[in-house]
Amino acid sequence: TRMYEALRAVVREGRIVRDEETLDLFSQDVFCEGVRAAYIVRPGSVEELQSVVRLANDQGVAIIPRGGAMSYTSGIVPAREGSIVIDMGGLNQVLSVNAQDMTVTVEAGCTWASLHEALQGSGLRTPYWGTLSGLKATVGGSISQNSIFWGSSQYGTAADNVLGMEVVLADGRLLSTGAGSQRNSHSFMRQFGPDLTGLFTCDCSAFGVKARITLRLVPVKPCRRYVSVSFNSFAQQGEAMCAVSRSELASETCGFDPFLQAQRMRRESLAKDVKALAGVMKSAGGIGKALKEGARVALAGRNFIDKQDWSLHLLIEDYSEAGADYREQQLKKLVTDTGGKLVENTIPKVLGAHPFGPVNNMVGPEGERWVPVHALVPHSKAQAVYEITEAVFERHREAIKRFDIGVGYLLATVSTTVFVLEPVFFWPDELKALHRESVESAHLKNLRCFEENLPARAAVTAIREELVLAYEELGASHLQLGKAYRYQQGLRDEPRALISELKRTLDPKGIMNPGVLGFGAN
Repeated sequence: TRMYEALRAVVREGRIVRDEETLDLFSQDVFCEGVRAAYIVRPGSVEELQSVVRLANDQGVAIIPRGGAMSYTSGIVPAREGSIVIDMGGLNQVLSVNAQDMTVTVEAGCTWASLHEALQGSGLRTPYWGTLSGLKATVGGSISQNSIFWGSSQYGTAADNVLGMEVVLADGRLLSTGAGSQRNSHSFMRQFGPDLTGLFTCDCSAFGVKARITLRLVPVKPCRRYVSVSFNSFAQQGEAMCAVSRSELASETCGFDPFLQAQRMRRESLAKDVKALAGVMKSAGGIGKALKEGARVALAGRNFIDKQDWSLHLLIEDYSEAGADYREQQLKKLVTDTGGKLVENTIPKVLGAHPFGPVNNMVGPEGERWVPVHALVPHSKAQAVYEITEAVFERHREAIKRFDIGVGYLLATVSTTVFVLEPVFFWPDELKALHRESVESAHLKNLRCFEENLPARAAVTAIREELVLAYEELGASHLQLGKAYRYQQGLRDEPRALISELKRTLDPKGIMNPGVLGFGAN
Protein backbone atom coordinates (compact mmCIF):
# COMPACT_ATOMS: atom_id res chain seq x y z
CA THR A 1 0.00 0.00 0.00
CA ARG A 2 0.95 3.64 -0.27
CA MET A 3 1.44 3.99 3.51
CA TYR A 4 3.66 0.92 3.63
CA GLU A 5 5.88 2.28 0.89
CA ALA A 6 6.01 5.65 2.62
CA LEU A 7 7.07 4.00 5.89
CA ARG A 8 9.75 1.97 4.10
CA ALA A 9 11.18 5.24 2.84
CA VAL A 10 11.77 6.62 6.36
CA VAL A 11 12.84 3.58 8.43
CA ARG A 12 15.41 0.91 7.83
CA GLU A 13 14.67 -2.54 6.44
CA GLY A 14 13.05 -4.97 8.86
CA ARG A 15 11.57 -2.32 11.13
CA ILE A 16 8.00 -2.58 9.81
CA VAL A 17 5.82 -5.54 10.82
CA ARG A 18 2.48 -6.50 9.26
CA ASP A 19 1.89 -10.19 10.06
CA GLU A 20 -1.46 -10.79 11.77
CA GLU A 21 -0.10 -12.64 14.81
CA THR A 22 2.23 -9.79 15.78
CA LEU A 23 -0.39 -7.17 14.96
CA ASP A 24 -2.77 -8.92 17.38
CA LEU A 25 -0.09 -9.01 20.09
CA PHE A 26 0.66 -5.31 19.70
CA SER A 27 -3.03 -4.36 19.78
CA GLN A 28 -3.70 -5.50 23.36
CA ASP A 29 -2.65 -4.77 26.90
CA VAL A 30 -2.99 -6.89 30.04
CA PHE A 31 -6.79 -6.56 30.04
CA CYS A 32 -8.01 -5.01 26.80
CA GLU A 33 -7.94 -5.68 23.08
CA GLY A 34 -8.22 -2.71 20.76
CA VAL A 35 -8.76 -2.33 17.03
CA ARG A 36 -6.10 -4.34 15.24
CA ALA A 37 -3.17 -2.11 14.26
CA ALA A 38 -2.33 -1.78 10.58
CA TYR A 39 1.43 -1.49 11.10
CA ILE A 40 4.02 -1.92 13.81
CA VAL A 41 7.07 0.27 13.33
CA ARG A 42 10.21 -0.08 15.45
CA PRO A 43 12.35 3.05 14.97
CA GLY A 44 16.06 2.55 15.52
CA SER A 45 16.91 6.21 16.09
CA VAL A 46 15.23 9.38 17.26
CA GLU A 47 15.45 10.69 13.71
CA GLU A 48 13.50 7.68 12.44
CA LEU A 49 10.95 8.22 15.20
CA GLN A 50 10.52 11.84 14.12
CA SER A 51 10.08 10.77 10.50
CA VAL A 52 7.41 8.19 11.37
CA VAL A 53 5.43 10.66 13.48
CA ARG A 54 5.73 13.38 10.82
CA LEU A 55 4.53 10.97 8.11
CA ALA A 56 1.56 9.82 10.23
CA ASN A 57 0.59 13.42 10.89
CA ASP A 58 0.80 14.33 7.21
CA GLN A 59 -1.43 11.36 6.35
CA GLY A 60 -3.80 11.81 9.30
CA VAL A 61 -2.99 8.32 10.64
CA ALA A 62 -3.18 7.58 14.38
CA ILE A 63 -0.02 6.54 16.23
CA ILE A 64 0.22 4.68 19.53
CA PRO A 65 3.62 4.50 21.29
CA ARG A 66 4.15 1.19 23.08
CA GLY A 67 6.72 0.29 25.72
CA GLY A 68 6.60 -2.88 27.82
CA ALA A 69 2.80 -3.21 27.52
CA MET A 70 2.36 -3.92 31.24
CA SER A 71 -0.60 -1.53 31.61
CA TYR A 72 -4.29 -2.45 31.78
CA THR A 73 -6.29 0.70 30.95
CA SER A 74 -6.39 0.63 27.11
CA GLY A 75 -3.72 3.34 27.00
CA ILE A 76 -1.57 1.47 24.47
CA VAL A 77 -4.21 -0.18 22.28
CA PRO A 78 -5.45 1.33 19.00
CA ALA A 79 -8.87 2.93 18.84
CA ARG A 80 -8.92 3.62 15.08
CA GLU A 81 -8.63 1.50 11.97
CA GLY A 82 -5.33 1.89 10.12
CA SER A 83 -3.33 2.89 13.22
CA ILE A 84 0.45 2.62 13.56
CA VAL A 85 1.80 1.18 16.80
CA ILE A 86 5.29 2.51 17.46
CA ASP A 87 7.35 -0.15 19.22
CA MET A 88 9.78 1.84 21.38
CA GLY A 89 11.93 -1.24 22.02
CA GLY A 90 14.40 -0.13 19.36
CA LEU A 91 15.25 2.96 21.45
CA ASN A 92 16.42 1.21 24.59
CA GLN A 93 19.87 2.55 25.43
CA VAL A 94 21.30 4.14 28.58
CA LEU A 95 22.91 7.12 26.85
CA SER A 96 24.93 8.74 29.62
CA VAL A 97 25.63 8.44 33.34
CA ASN A 98 26.94 11.76 34.65
CA ALA A 99 28.23 11.19 38.18
CA GLN A 100 29.47 14.77 38.42
CA ASP A 101 26.08 16.33 37.64
CA MET A 102 24.18 13.38 39.19
CA THR A 103 22.01 12.73 36.13
CA VAL A 104 21.33 9.78 33.84
CA THR A 105 19.83 10.01 30.35
CA VAL A 106 18.09 7.09 28.70
CA GLU A 107 16.12 6.42 25.56
CA ALA A 108 12.43 6.03 26.29
CA GLY A 109 12.36 2.30 25.45
CA CYS A 110 14.96 1.45 28.10
CA THR A 111 13.53 -0.86 30.78
CA TRP A 112 13.91 -0.14 34.47
CA ALA A 113 15.78 -3.43 34.85
CA SER A 114 18.28 -2.38 32.17
CA LEU A 115 18.81 0.99 33.83
CA HIS A 116 19.28 -0.71 37.21
CA GLU A 117 21.87 -3.05 35.70
CA ALA A 118 23.72 -0.20 33.98
CA LEU A 119 24.09 1.63 37.30
CA GLN A 120 25.34 -1.42 39.22
CA GLY A 121 28.73 -0.76 40.81
CA SER A 122 28.43 3.02 40.42
CA GLY A 123 27.06 3.58 43.93
CA LEU A 124 24.25 5.57 42.30
CA ARG A 125 20.63 5.02 41.34
CA THR A 126 17.59 7.06 40.39
CA PRO A 127 15.45 8.04 43.44
CA TYR A 128 12.40 6.26 42.04
CA TRP A 129 13.94 3.26 40.34
CA GLY A 130 11.12 1.28 38.83
CA THR A 131 7.91 -0.66 39.05
CA LEU A 132 7.71 -4.33 40.02
CA SER A 133 7.20 -5.15 36.33
CA GLY A 134 10.47 -3.34 35.51
CA LEU A 135 11.85 -6.35 33.66
CA LYS A 136 9.43 -5.38 30.88
CA ALA A 137 8.17 -1.89 31.80
CA THR A 138 10.06 0.99 30.21
CA VAL A 139 11.11 4.37 31.55
CA GLY A 140 9.16 6.12 28.78
CA GLY A 141 6.03 4.10 29.48
CA SER A 142 6.26 4.88 33.18
CA ILE A 143 6.66 8.60 32.51
CA SER A 144 3.74 8.59 30.06
CA GLN A 145 1.46 6.54 32.31
CA ASN A 146 3.12 7.13 35.71
CA SER A 147 4.03 4.28 38.06
CA ILE A 148 5.07 3.53 41.63
CA PHE A 149 6.97 1.11 43.80
CA TRP A 150 10.77 1.08 44.14
CA GLY A 151 11.64 4.22 46.10
CA SER A 152 8.09 5.59 45.99
CA SER A 153 7.56 5.84 49.74
CA GLN A 154 10.38 8.37 49.97
CA TYR A 155 10.70 9.84 46.48
CA GLY A 156 7.24 9.74 44.93
CA THR A 157 6.15 8.50 41.51
CA ALA A 158 8.08 8.01 38.29
CA ALA A 159 6.85 11.37 36.99
CA ASP A 160 8.04 13.17 40.12
CA ASN A 161 11.66 12.26 39.38
CA VAL A 162 12.12 13.51 35.79
CA LEU A 163 14.52 16.41 35.16
CA GLY A 164 13.89 16.84 31.46
CA MET A 165 12.84 15.17 28.23
CA GLU A 166 13.14 15.33 24.50
CA VAL A 167 9.66 14.83 23.07
CA VAL A 168 8.62 14.28 19.46
CA LEU A 169 5.60 16.47 18.74
CA ALA A 170 2.83 15.55 16.33
CA ASP A 171 4.46 17.44 13.44
CA GLY A 172 7.79 15.65 13.99
CA ARG A 173 9.63 18.46 15.77
CA LEU A 174 11.82 17.54 18.76
CA LEU A 175 11.01 19.57 21.87
CA SER A 176 13.41 19.81 24.83
CA THR A 177 12.05 20.57 28.32
CA GLY A 178 13.46 21.83 31.62
CA ALA A 179 16.93 23.39 31.78
CA GLY A 180 17.68 21.53 28.54
CA SER A 181 15.27 23.85 26.72
CA GLN A 182 17.91 26.59 26.91
CA ARG A 183 20.21 27.00 23.92
CA ASN A 184 23.33 26.85 26.07
CA SER A 185 22.35 24.22 28.61
CA HIS A 186 21.43 20.58 29.12
CA SER A 187 19.07 18.76 31.50
CA PHE A 188 20.22 19.26 35.08
CA MET A 189 17.09 20.69 36.71
CA ARG A 190 13.43 20.44 35.87
CA GLN A 191 12.31 24.04 35.99
CA PHE A 192 13.30 26.81 33.61
CA GLY A 193 10.22 28.96 33.58
CA PRO A 194 6.90 27.07 33.37
CA ASP A 195 7.22 23.33 33.95
CA LEU A 196 7.11 21.99 30.39
CA THR A 197 8.52 18.69 31.66
CA GLY A 198 5.43 18.17 33.79
CA LEU A 199 3.17 18.82 30.83
CA PHE A 200 4.47 15.70 29.07
CA THR A 201 4.36 13.41 32.11
CA CYS A 202 1.25 11.30 32.70
CA ASP A 203 -0.17 12.39 29.32
CA CYS A 204 -0.51 8.81 27.98
CA SER A 205 1.32 10.14 24.86
CA ALA A 206 -1.62 12.39 23.99
CA PHE A 207 0.74 15.37 23.64
CA GLY A 208 3.91 13.80 22.27
CA VAL A 209 6.18 10.76 22.10
CA LYS A 210 9.01 10.61 24.63
CA ALA A 211 12.35 10.04 22.92
CA ARG A 212 15.00 10.71 25.59
CA ILE A 213 14.51 11.17 29.33
CA THR A 214 16.88 12.55 31.97
CA LEU A 215 16.47 11.49 35.59
CA ARG A 216 18.37 12.62 38.64
CA LEU A 217 20.69 10.32 40.56
CA VAL A 218 21.16 9.81 44.29
CA PRO A 219 23.72 7.75 46.24
CA VAL A 220 22.68 4.18 46.97
CA LYS A 221 21.92 3.63 50.65
CA PRO A 222 23.74 0.35 51.34
CA CYS A 223 22.25 -0.60 54.73
CA ARG A 224 18.91 -2.39 54.55
CA ARG A 225 16.33 -3.69 56.96
CA TYR A 226 13.01 -5.47 56.43
CA VAL A 227 9.87 -5.48 58.58
CA SER A 228 6.68 -7.50 58.17
CA VAL A 229 3.56 -7.02 60.26
CA SER A 230 0.11 -8.62 60.40
CA PHE A 231 -3.16 -6.91 61.34
CA ASN A 232 -6.66 -8.06 62.16
CA SER A 233 -8.41 -5.57 59.86
CA PHE A 234 -8.04 -3.03 57.10
CA ALA A 235 -8.76 -0.26 59.61
CA GLN A 236 -5.68 -1.19 61.62
CA GLN A 237 -3.48 -1.71 58.59
CA GLY A 238 -4.63 1.45 56.84
CA GLU A 239 -3.96 3.54 59.94
CA ALA A 240 -0.50 2.00 60.28
CA MET A 241 0.40 2.53 56.62
CA CYS A 242 -0.62 6.18 56.72
CA ALA A 243 1.47 6.67 59.85
CA VAL A 244 4.44 4.98 58.17
CA SER A 245 4.00 7.21 55.14
CA ARG A 246 3.95 10.38 57.23
CA SER A 247 7.08 9.26 59.10
CA GLU A 248 9.19 8.93 55.91
CA LEU A 249 11.07 6.05 57.58
CA ALA A 250 10.45 3.38 54.91
CA SER A 251 11.67 3.38 51.32
CA GLU A 252 8.90 1.02 50.14
CA THR A 253 5.59 -0.10 51.63
CA CYS A 254 3.44 -2.95 50.37
CA GLY A 255 0.33 -4.48 51.92
CA PHE A 256 -2.03 -7.36 51.12
CA ASP A 257 -5.46 -8.42 52.26
CA PRO A 258 -5.91 -12.08 53.32
CA PHE A 259 -7.11 -13.15 49.85
CA LEU A 260 -4.21 -11.64 47.92
CA GLN A 261 -1.75 -12.86 50.55
CA ALA A 262 -3.05 -16.40 49.98
CA GLN A 263 -2.84 -15.98 46.19
CA ARG A 264 0.81 -14.97 46.39
CA MET A 265 1.63 -17.94 48.58
CA ARG A 266 -0.18 -20.35 46.23
CA ARG A 267 1.42 -19.15 43.04
CA GLU A 268 5.07 -19.71 44.02
CA SER A 269 6.75 -23.05 43.39
CA LEU A 270 9.39 -24.92 45.38
CA ALA A 271 11.93 -24.11 42.68
CA LYS A 272 11.06 -20.43 43.03
CA ASP A 273 11.53 -20.72 46.80
CA VAL A 274 15.06 -22.04 46.30
CA LYS A 275 15.86 -19.27 43.83
CA ALA A 276 14.46 -16.64 46.18
CA LEU A 277 16.47 -18.06 49.07
CA ALA A 278 19.64 -17.89 47.00
CA GLY A 279 18.88 -14.27 46.13
CA VAL A 280 18.33 -13.34 49.77
CA MET A 281 21.62 -14.95 50.77
CA LYS A 282 23.50 -13.28 47.92
CA SER A 283 22.18 -9.84 48.86
CA ALA A 284 22.83 -10.24 52.59
CA GLY A 285 26.56 -9.49 52.43
CA GLY A 286 29.19 -11.67 54.14
CA ILE A 287 28.97 -15.45 54.38
CA GLY A 288 27.98 -15.50 58.05
CA LYS A 289 25.17 -13.02 57.57
CA ALA A 290 24.09 -14.77 54.38
CA LEU A 291 23.78 -18.14 56.14
CA LYS A 292 21.85 -16.55 58.99
CA GLU A 293 19.41 -14.76 56.69
CA GLY A 294 19.00 -17.87 54.54
CA ALA A 295 18.24 -20.02 57.57
CA ARG A 296 15.61 -17.57 58.83
CA VAL A 297 13.84 -17.46 55.48
CA ALA A 298 13.94 -21.25 55.09
CA LEU A 299 12.60 -21.87 58.59
CA ALA A 300 9.80 -19.36 58.15
CA GLY A 301 8.39 -21.25 55.17
CA ARG A 302 4.99 -20.02 54.00
CA ASN A 303 2.89 -20.17 57.16
CA PHE A 304 4.18 -17.15 59.04
CA ILE A 305 0.99 -15.09 58.56
CA ASP A 306 -2.44 -16.24 59.72
CA LYS A 307 -4.83 -16.83 56.83
CA GLN A 308 -7.31 -14.27 58.07
CA ASP A 309 -4.78 -11.49 58.64
CA TRP A 310 -3.86 -8.47 56.57
CA SER A 311 -0.10 -8.08 56.06
CA LEU A 312 2.23 -5.11 55.67
CA HIS A 313 5.80 -5.30 54.38
CA LEU A 314 8.33 -2.49 54.79
CA LEU A 315 11.73 -2.03 53.19
CA ILE A 316 14.20 0.28 54.91
CA GLU A 317 17.39 1.91 53.61
CA ASP A 318 20.01 4.11 55.23
CA TYR A 319 23.62 5.18 54.80
CA SER A 320 24.73 3.61 58.09
CA GLU A 321 23.91 0.50 60.10
CA ALA A 322 23.01 2.71 63.06
CA GLY A 323 20.64 4.74 60.89
CA ALA A 324 19.00 1.61 59.50
CA ASP A 325 18.63 0.22 63.03
CA TYR A 326 17.01 3.45 64.16
CA ARG A 327 14.51 3.42 61.29
CA GLU A 328 13.70 -0.24 61.94
CA GLN A 329 13.07 0.27 65.66
CA GLN A 330 10.96 3.36 65.08
CA LEU A 331 8.86 1.58 62.45
CA LYS A 332 8.36 -1.47 64.64
CA LYS A 333 7.12 0.73 67.47
CA LEU A 334 4.86 2.66 65.12
CA VAL A 335 3.17 -0.41 63.60
CA THR A 336 2.76 -2.27 66.91
CA ASP A 337 1.28 0.85 68.52
CA THR A 338 -1.47 0.69 65.86
CA GLY A 339 -2.28 -2.95 66.63
CA GLY A 340 0.18 -4.80 64.41
CA LYS A 341 1.94 -8.06 65.23
CA LEU A 342 5.52 -8.50 63.99
CA VAL A 343 5.96 -11.61 61.81
CA GLU A 344 8.81 -13.15 59.81
CA ASN A 345 10.06 -10.67 57.18
CA THR A 346 10.40 -13.17 54.32
CA ILE A 347 8.35 -11.28 51.73
CA PRO A 348 10.24 -7.96 51.80
CA LYS A 349 13.56 -9.82 51.85
CA VAL A 350 12.63 -11.76 48.72
CA LEU A 351 11.33 -8.61 47.02
CA GLY A 352 14.54 -6.78 47.84
CA ALA A 353 16.69 -9.63 46.55
CA HIS A 354 14.76 -9.83 43.25
CA PRO A 355 13.51 -6.31 42.45
CA PHE A 356 12.78 -7.09 38.80
CA GLY A 357 11.68 -10.69 38.64
CA PRO A 358 9.62 -12.37 35.91
CA VAL A 359 6.15 -10.92 35.37
CA ASN A 360 4.41 -14.23 36.08
CA ASN A 361 2.13 -12.46 38.56
CA MET A 362 0.16 -11.02 35.63
CA VAL A 363 -1.83 -14.27 35.74
CA GLY A 364 -3.38 -16.06 38.70
CA PRO A 365 -1.86 -19.10 40.45
CA GLU A 366 -3.78 -21.50 38.19
CA GLY A 367 -3.62 -19.33 35.07
CA GLU A 368 -6.64 -17.15 35.80
CA ARG A 369 -6.89 -13.76 34.15
CA TRP A 370 -5.87 -10.87 36.40
CA VAL A 371 -6.58 -7.15 36.34
CA PRO A 372 -6.48 -4.36 38.95
CA VAL A 373 -8.13 -1.00 39.35
CA HIS A 374 -6.83 1.58 41.79
CA ALA A 375 -7.34 4.83 43.66
CA LEU A 376 -4.80 7.26 45.11
CA VAL A 377 -6.21 9.31 47.98
CA PRO A 378 -4.99 11.48 50.85
CA HIS A 379 -4.54 9.68 54.16
CA SER A 380 -7.75 11.24 55.47
CA LYS A 381 -9.74 9.27 52.87
CA ALA A 382 -8.05 5.86 53.28
CA GLN A 383 -10.89 4.31 55.28
CA ALA A 384 -13.53 5.90 53.05
CA VAL A 385 -12.05 4.53 49.81
CA TYR A 386 -11.97 1.04 51.31
CA GLU A 387 -15.59 1.25 52.49
CA ILE A 388 -16.73 2.56 49.10
CA THR A 389 -14.96 -0.34 47.40
CA GLU A 390 -16.48 -2.90 49.74
CA ALA A 391 -19.94 -1.45 49.06
CA VAL A 392 -19.44 -1.93 45.30
CA PHE A 393 -18.28 -5.50 45.86
CA GLU A 394 -21.35 -6.16 48.00
CA ARG A 395 -23.66 -4.90 45.24
CA HIS A 396 -22.01 -7.36 42.84
CA ARG A 397 -21.72 -10.24 45.32
CA GLU A 398 -24.01 -12.53 43.30
CA ALA A 399 -21.99 -12.08 40.07
CA ILE A 400 -18.71 -12.48 41.96
CA LYS A 401 -19.92 -15.83 43.29
CA ARG A 402 -21.56 -16.98 40.03
CA PHE A 403 -18.49 -16.34 37.89
CA ASP A 404 -15.92 -17.45 40.50
CA ILE A 405 -14.28 -14.03 40.59
CA GLY A 406 -11.61 -13.64 43.25
CA VAL A 407 -11.19 -10.11 44.65
CA GLY A 408 -8.43 -8.81 46.88
CA TYR A 409 -6.40 -5.73 47.72
CA LEU A 410 -2.87 -4.48 47.18
CA LEU A 411 -2.01 -1.45 49.34
CA ALA A 412 0.86 1.04 49.13
CA THR A 413 1.87 4.59 49.98
CA VAL A 414 3.58 7.31 47.96
CA SER A 415 5.85 9.89 49.60
CA THR A 416 4.31 11.40 52.76
CA THR A 417 0.91 12.31 51.30
CA VAL A 418 -0.69 9.45 49.34
CA PHE A 419 -2.44 6.18 50.25
CA VAL A 420 -2.96 3.68 47.42
CA LEU A 421 -5.80 1.15 47.34
CA GLU A 422 -5.65 -1.32 44.45
CA PRO A 423 -8.47 -3.86 44.21
CA VAL A 424 -7.46 -6.85 42.08
CA PHE A 425 -9.58 -9.40 40.24
CA PHE A 426 -8.88 -13.02 39.28
CA TRP A 427 -11.31 -15.04 37.17
CA PRO A 428 -11.23 -18.14 34.96
CA ASP A 429 -10.78 -16.97 31.37
CA GLU A 430 -8.66 -17.54 28.30
CA LEU A 431 -5.14 -16.10 28.30
CA LYS A 432 -4.30 -13.79 25.42
CA ALA A 433 -1.22 -13.36 23.25
CA LEU A 434 0.33 -10.80 25.61
CA HIS A 435 0.11 -13.21 28.54
CA ARG A 436 1.74 -15.99 26.54
CA GLU A 437 4.43 -13.60 25.34
CA SER A 438 5.21 -12.14 28.78
CA VAL A 439 4.90 -15.01 31.27
CA GLU A 440 7.83 -17.43 31.45
CA SER A 441 7.22 -20.47 29.25
CA ALA A 442 8.22 -22.88 32.01
CA HIS A 443 5.68 -21.23 34.31
CA LEU A 444 2.94 -21.35 31.65
CA LYS A 445 3.39 -25.10 31.24
CA ASN A 446 2.37 -25.67 34.85
CA LEU A 447 -0.82 -23.61 34.63
CA ARG A 448 -4.30 -24.86 34.06
CA CYS A 449 -5.84 -23.58 30.81
CA PHE A 450 -9.28 -21.96 30.87
CA GLU A 451 -11.64 -21.44 27.99
CA GLU A 452 -12.83 -18.00 26.91
CA ASN A 453 -15.27 -16.69 29.50
CA LEU A 454 -16.93 -13.56 28.16
CA PRO A 455 -19.70 -13.35 30.81
CA ALA A 456 -17.13 -13.37 33.64
CA ARG A 457 -15.00 -10.80 31.81
CA ALA A 458 -18.05 -8.60 31.34
CA ALA A 459 -18.84 -8.87 35.06
CA VAL A 460 -15.29 -7.82 35.98
CA THR A 461 -15.53 -4.93 33.53
CA ALA A 462 -18.82 -3.76 35.06
CA ILE A 463 -17.42 -3.87 38.61
CA ARG A 464 -14.30 -1.95 37.59
CA GLU A 465 -16.35 0.70 35.81
CA GLU A 466 -18.57 1.17 38.85
CA LEU A 467 -15.48 1.52 41.04
CA VAL A 468 -14.05 4.15 38.68
CA LEU A 469 -17.26 6.19 39.03
CA ALA A 470 -17.21 5.81 42.81
CA TYR A 471 -13.57 6.91 42.98
CA GLU A 472 -14.38 9.96 40.86
CA GLU A 473 -17.05 10.95 43.38
CA LEU A 474 -14.46 10.63 46.15
CA GLY A 475 -11.94 12.79 44.28
CA ALA A 476 -9.32 10.07 43.88
CA SER A 477 -6.34 10.36 41.56
CA HIS A 478 -4.99 7.59 39.31
CA LEU A 479 -1.93 6.32 37.54
CA GLN A 480 -2.02 5.17 33.88
CA LEU A 481 -5.25 6.99 33.07
CA GLY A 482 -5.45 5.58 29.53
CA LYS A 483 -9.04 5.21 28.42
CA ALA A 484 -10.29 3.56 31.63
CA TYR A 485 -10.35 6.46 34.09
CA ARG A 486 -12.61 9.49 33.72
CA TYR A 487 -9.98 12.21 33.55
CA GLN A 488 -11.77 15.11 31.87
CA GLN A 489 -15.15 14.28 33.41
CA GLY A 490 -13.72 14.89 36.87
CA LEU A 491 -12.00 18.19 36.06
CA ARG A 492 -13.23 21.64 36.99
CA ASP A 493 -14.25 23.76 34.00
CA GLU A 494 -11.09 25.90 33.84
CA PRO A 495 -8.48 23.10 33.75
CA ARG A 496 -10.66 21.10 31.34
CA ALA A 497 -10.76 24.03 28.92
CA LEU A 498 -7.00 24.53 29.20
CA ILE A 499 -6.16 20.87 28.64
CA SER A 500 -8.41 20.80 25.57
CA GLU A 501 -6.71 23.89 24.17
CA LEU A 502 -3.29 22.34 24.73
CA LYS A 503 -4.39 19.23 22.83
CA ARG A 504 -5.61 21.32 19.89
CA THR A 505 -2.33 23.25 19.83
CA LEU A 506 0.03 20.29 20.14
CA ASP A 507 -1.98 17.75 18.12
CA PRO A 508 -4.41 19.62 15.84
CA LYS A 509 -5.16 16.54 13.71
CA GLY A 510 -5.74 14.32 16.75
CA ILE A 511 -3.32 11.58 15.70
CA MET A 512 -1.54 11.14 19.04
CA ASN A 513 -2.97 8.08 20.80
CA PRO A 514 -6.66 8.85 20.15
CA GLY A 515 -9.05 8.09 22.99
CA VAL A 516 -6.74 8.59 25.98
CA LEU A 517 -7.43 11.24 28.65
CA GLY A 518 -10.99 11.51 27.35
CA PHE A 519 -10.02 12.96 23.96
CA GLY A 520 -12.14 11.58 21.14
CA ALA A 521 -11.08 8.39 19.39
CA ASN A 522 -12.74 9.40 16.11
